[in-house]
Parts: sequence; C-alpha cells; structure tokens
Amino acid sequence: MPEKLSKPETLIPVLIQGISLSSGLGLGRAFWHHIEQTPLPQTETSKSREENRLNKAFSALQKEIDTLFLGAADQLPNESHQILEIYRHLAADKGWKRRLFVEIENGLLVENAIYNVLSQFKEIYESNPFWKARLHDLEDLSARLHKHLAQKSPKDLPGTSEPTIVIAKSLGVADFLEYHNQNLKGVILTETNESSHMIILARSFGIPIVEGNENSLKEITHNHILLVDGEAGHIHAQGSEKLVQIFNEKTSRQIARSSFKSKKYKNLTTQDGVKIDLYINANLKEDLVELDQSIVKGVGLYRTEIAFMKRDNAPSVETQTNLYRQVLDAAGEKPVLFRTLDIGGDKIIPQFQSINQPHKAKSIQNWRAIRLTLDRPMIMRQQLRALIKARISSQFPDHPLYLMIPMLAEPSEFIATRQLIELELAREKRTGNSIPNEVKVGAMIEIPALVHQLSSLGPLVDFLTIGSNDLFQFFYAIDRDYLQTFHRYDVLSPAFLMFLKNIIEQAGLYNIPLSLCGEMASHPLEAMALLGLGLKKLSVSPGSIEPIKKMISSLNLKSFKLYLQAICQQMVAPTTLTEMRFGASTSLRQKLKTYAIDHKVI
Repeated sequence: MPEKLSKPETLIPVLIQGISLSSGLGLGRAFWHHIEQTPLPQTETSKSREENRLNKAFSALQKEIDTLFLGAADQLPNESHQILEIYRHLAADKGWKRRLFVEIENGLLVENAIYNVLSQFKEIYESNPFWKARLHDLEDLSARLHKHLAQKSPKDLPGTSEPTIVIAKSLGVADFLEYHNQNLKGVILTETNESSHMIILARSFGIPIVEGNENSLKEITHNHILLVDGEAGHIHAQGSEKLVQIFNEKTSRQIARSSFKSKKYKNLTTQDGVKIDLYINANLKEDLVELDQSIVKGVGLYRTEIAFMKRDNAPSVETQTNLYRQVLDAAGEKPVLFRTLDIGGDKIIPQFQSINQPHKAKSIQNWRAIRLTLDRPMIMRQQLRALIKARISSQFPDHPLYLMIPMLAEPSEFIATRQLIELELAREKRTGNSIPNEVKVGAMIEIPALVHQLSSLGPLVDFLTIGSNDLFQFFYAIDRDYLQTFHRYDVLSPAFLMFLKNIIEQAGLYNIPLSLCGEMASHPLEAMALLGLGLKKLSVSPGSIEPIKKMISSLNLKSFKLYLQAICQQMVAPTTLTEMRFGASTSLRQKLKTYAIDHKVI
C-alpha cells in the first residue's frame, strides 16, 4: 500500500501522455521546483568584499555537496559513483571560479557575476547536447551559490514527510539528492535529455521520471496528487482514490514479475536450454564487482574515456598503465574488451577541448573517436602503449589483450588502426620489453555504412560488437539528445530489427564472434528481441544483470524466434493502405509485451 495521502482541494481528471526517462512507479503530492536567477541592481562595493563573500559561499557550497554525497554514496551502485565525482569536480572547477573573479574584478556584485558567467556558458554550449545536459548541474550550483550568499536554505523543500512528485523544467544532481531525502517518489520534467546526470542517478535509485509537455502540466498546482508511471510514460491525475487503485494494481503486477527466482547455475540458459553469454559494460574498475557472479563472462565494453573525463590533465602513459592494470587484475581471468578512446563530437574532454568544436552543432558526430585519434595518432599510440604494458604487468600476462575500435565507417580505418597497434608492439620489442602473446582486435558496428562492407572487414577482425546506441540514431538519422524526434522511432521497429538480423547473419556467415553492448541489451524486452534475432552474447549495465537473467531463464527461445520472425515479416510488408498509415508499423513493442505476458516471460 502507498503511504497515506490526504485529499487535495481540487482534482484534475486527466491522463497526460509523456515520455519515459526512468522506469518505476511513484504516487505522491505535486511540488513545483523553480530556479530563479536574475541580476540584482548593481550597487557600489569593494572588490575585496565581493571576493571574500564568494570565497565564503564556495566554502559553504563544498560542505553542502560533500554532506549530500556522503549520504547518497552508500545507496548507489558503483557505476553511479562517477556521477557524484564529476559533479563534485564541477563544483570545485577552477575555471568557473576564475571566471567569477574576473567579473568581480570588473566591479560586479557576486550575484551578478554568477548570473553573467552562467549566461556565458549557456551561450557557448546551448547548441551542444553533451554540454547542454551538464548546464542543468551548473544552474543548480549557481543557484546554490546565490542562496549561500544570502545565507538562506539552498532550496525551498516540500517541508513534509508525505510522498512527493517533483515537477521541474530541469534538475541538477544536488537538487535530486535533496528531494530524494524528502521522500521523493517521482519526477516530471518539461525540458531535459536522457544523458543528464540526474536521470542516470534516478535510474540507480529506481525513481520514475516522465517528460511531459509544459502546457499539459500548467493546471497542476502544489498538492495535487499524481501517479507517475515510468514504464508507460504516463502521468495520472484522476483523484486520490482512483490513483491508489491504479497504483495497487500496477504494483501487484510488478511484485508478481519480481517474485520469479532465476535458477542458480554456472551457465545462463533459456528455458529450452540455449546457452547465452552475459557480459557487463563498465566505466570504472569499481564496476567490476559484478564479475564475481559465475554467469558473467567478462567485460564486453570498458569505456576508457571516463578516466580522462575525471582529470584536469591528460593522463600519462604511466597513469593509464596503472589504471588498466587495476582493471585487468580485478577481472582476473575473465576478458576485458577495452574500447579505445571515444572522444570528440559531443564527448568533449577538458584536456582535449582545443581540438574540439563545441560551438558548431553540425560537427557533433563528424570528428570523433577513431576519426579523431587517427588524425592525432600520438593520443592513440600512448593509449595503446599503456594497454600493452598493463596486460604484460597484470596478474595474467599470458592472457589476450582485447581492443575494440569505435566509430568505424570503412575497413581502411580498421587497417590504419591495426598498423598503429603493430607499431607499438614493435616499439616494445625494440626496447627489450615483453609483449602480449595475443592481441585480439575487434570492430564496433555503429555506422550503417560498415554493415555493407562486412565481407571486406570480416577477414581482418577478431570479433565484432554492435554499439546499438549510435547505430540506431544513425540508422534513423536522428540525434538521441533531441527528444522531439528521437522518440518518434523505436529500436523495436521491424526495420531496425531486420537490419540487426542482417548483421547477425553476416557475422555467422563469416564465423566472426558477435556481441551487442548498447543500451538495447540492458532492457529485458529489447534483449528478448535480440535473442529472438539470433544474438547469443549481450553486454549489459551492471544494474541490469538480474532482470536480464530472469528474462533469459523464463524464455522459450525456439518458440519466440518463430513468433518474432512472423510478426516482423507481417509488419515490414503491409498489404493494405490501412496497415501503411503513419505509425502503424513503427514498433513491435506492444506485441512483444503481450507475448511476454502470455508466455510468462519475466
């Protein structure tokens, strides 16, 4: 049963269709979150006074952030700890502080300096999706500095222990954590994107988030009782008794699904005995604790750029070597597929910012990953050198070193990368150092053009990995940070599934090991579709292991394959104008949900 909610003064009998950003179910009282940052009337002041005020506010901000994060760290999975660290680094960023002091030097009050600097950042980065997502955090920090300057509470909180649904244009990480400490049950956002740190944290805490149209929400005021359904992307506001009934019904179904206990065995198999290999995606060595599970076969994606994002300066070869060795030692005898540096485009890293073009929105995907590192080969060679040294100095130096090359568009780029690898291996031998017995190099399939060249690429690679996030957005020519078009299309569309099936069949034809490491593999319904297409290796986020394991263990794969093939053929080739109406064949999601329910697939 939900916690008791008293009746509101008015009711809104409405169901609002939104976009799901974080799954889950939350029932609570609406609370509008507002950030008001406007310049103050400029008055005469001294520079030393304003500098002193700013230093005191920064000191108070640091203490506040540390207190918030100390309470949150123990509740979060390891993969989310990096978000807290990145946010803490932003709060202590010397560049931000330096800009504020420059404004004070020009005679401004601290409050106006904060407003000006935030406006400058917005002007520079508003068109860049990666940095635009981080601006929410900077807005939050700026507002907190304002509050500390005024010596007020950082935010007007609901002030009640009753369950709360926060409605906001956007939320920063610290905002979210404060509300979470106030019995937060759900969030409704009117403007955000799926890569924001707050949304990633919400998913770790199991807090549902739905994006809704601001016009649809304007009649909702403080204290209206709302139900946020993060699975369906719905916002219910139909009166407290009706909402409690809906909440109980949905919760009962969730409990029934979660009561399924997956079998404990060394190898993970479907209900009809088909063996499935499960790997994890990792950002930091702390994520590798999940490798203790016997069914987890290794790391299917290790994102090496995360270590760069946490530093002000580019890590040296020695620093990188130590990091990669720690990862390899934590993994033990299980393989780790290191993705070579994927920076550039929308992934701007401070130490390489001079070689990026953040103000040119159209260049976001043009110069990124292997395209950038082939143009700047010393960046790549230093990383390769560190990876080679790490494998040799690890606890299992005789095991293969696995390297995975991102954002390839044609085989020649893979050949050029292998040449750099050979140069580094030759360099190590020439200087008298040992080299790995075996270096296995694979290609990531993220650009559709590469799919049509697999016959040429096949003989060159040791393995292939599908990066479904990028492959999907390039397949439909959409930007995944632009929600207006991104949610028009679905990874479970017949067209995209058939495209994936083509990749799987070609990999089988050329006998190339194939896995998928994108977000698609981390959601049970999507993962079920991938298995139905013939994929048998999935790399998932650590937090998704249990639900994916339950889905696999409860699935009769042979029967599902036949069903999936039949509905794909039916929807790809409609026979009437009615079947061809807009949106009629854009997704198989509902059909797959119905199949899962009917066949008791968890």
